[in-house]
Amino acid sequence: MSLFRRGQEPTGYRPTEPEVQEAAAQLNAGSHHAAYDLAAHSGDYRQETALRILGYCIDDLS
Repeated sequence: MSLFRRGQEPTGYRPTEPEVQEAAAQLNAGSHHAAYDLAAHSGDYRQETALRILGYCIDDLS
């Protein structure tokens, strides 16, 4: 019996940095549609994508 079980590989799309930066710029401009669509199409990478977008939003504000 193994200590860790490896599940199936994650499915979905991992967005590129320019896509995440563009979604963050639009979110900072007041439109959430690009960020929502990008996260929705990310599949299992949805949470990671949302955090990456928010990270760029914070970087743009400082």
